[in-house]
Amino acid sequence: MDPEIGVLHNADILVRDDKLLSVGPNLEAPAEAEEIDASNCIVMPGFIDTHRHIWQGAMRSVCADWSLLDYLRGIRMNAASAYNPDDMYAAQYHGALEALDSGVTTVADYCHNINTRDHAHEAIRGLQDAGLRSIWCYGFNTPPIENPAFKSRDERVSFAGALAKQYFSDDTSLLTLGVAPEEVLFWGEGNTHGINQFGLAKELDARIFWHCNGACVEGGRPREVAMLEGMGLLNSSMTLVHMHSTDPDEWAMVANAGAGVSFTPDTEMQMGMGWPMTEVARAHGIPQGYGVDITSNNSADFYVCLRMALQQARCRESDRAHGEQLTLGVPFSSAEALAWGTIDGARAIGMEERVGSLTPGKQADLQLLRMDDLTTIGWDKSNPEGSVIMQGQARNVDTVMVSGRLMKRHGQILADTRHACSLLADANERVTREVNTRGGYLLPLEEALSKIELISRS
Repeated sequence: MDPEIGVLHNADILVRDDKLLSVGPNLEAPAEAEEIDASNCIVMPGFIDTHRHIWQGAMRSVCADWSLLDYLRGIRMNAASAYNPDDMYAAQYHGALEALDSGVTTVADYCHNINTRDHAHEAIRGLQDAGLRSIWCYGFNTPPIENPAFKSRDERVSFAGALAKQYFSDDTSLLTLGVAPEEVLFWGEGNTHGINQFGLAKELDARIFWHCNGACVEGGRPREVAMLEGMGLLNSSMTLVHMHSTDPDEWAMVANAGAGVSFTPDTEMQMGMGWPMTEVARAHGIPQGYGVDITSNNSADFYVCLRMALQQARCRESDRAHGEQLTLGVPFSSAEALAWGTIDGARAIGMEERVGSLTPGKQADLQLLRMDDLTTIGWDKSNPEGSVIMQGQARNVDTVMVSGRLMKRHGQILADTRHACSLLADANERVTREVNTRGGYLLPLEEALSKIELISRS
């Protein structure tokens, strides 16, 4: 994914410590170097997932037949508060290993279930123990809790500063701090809460990840990008997520600000949010990445995510330009989709100087995809990107390396996955039991709306 190097055949990669030292044919290495035989493999950058709520893994597939409104009343206004700190650790640890299993080496983890201070500590510990590179996004959202641990937004702001000092002051760490402000509905009188949360990100030099223009509301389009622009908050240190209900002038604002965007096709198309705005972002030159979003709904296999992103974009753009007429070629290539999952995804979250391509000097984050498996044998060697996007799946990922450290080898995660699965099974059982005492996941709509209104007034 480095245009200066291009696609190489029968080449070598030399890794020293945590960095890519050199890439090319017939490289010489020290006698003591460990050699990994990558014969019959495609070697490429680890994937960059630009939007995932890892904490929701303890509720796998609960949302399989839900709309966005169902999600809000079932998860955000109900089940989220059933999690204890141990559940957060289990979901984060297991979910990070699950990401690595499908070749994902970096995740923008939108952690918006920090119900207590221990919830945050355990969420971070889960990522640390798994060894995944992550932008851990401190989320300000909170479910309705009768006796909340944080008595005010100011307490949450103060705690974020303490976490920054404890976990994110080391530039060599795999973890980077991000900030995920509340949706604008919860910004309060004069937008005070939102302004303070955006201000915190600037103070901590943390990138902002924000659910933006995700759906139309009563009275028309949300115009949240225009609101940020008018308040002087729109800048290049942010990744705007979903963005379906964004007006043309707002797309120009995003491009001019140099911000990135993230789309999550699985949940967006299911839950009535709309089609990912792939072609619009491309037309404006906006860096775009893709994310799994929630395994409470869909698969964590990032190959599926990229394939879905590409095919929806092809279908919609072909229909727009040509209707039912047959044409030559397709409007989006597999190579472009692979870029969304690697170097473009890195640009969308501000990490292109560290990851996203096999460029000497960057971090040694990479994956080996077996091309002699039952599902990949006979691949077109003239179009490796097509084979990756159209045929690849998590089961074909032979090896994963993060910062020069092997995380998966010979098709097996090197961590104790039985332990991770046991922890998650216990968390699932406990959360499910608690939710069932409340009558199940889906609160009556009126009750959920009243909870949303209560939070928005607080």
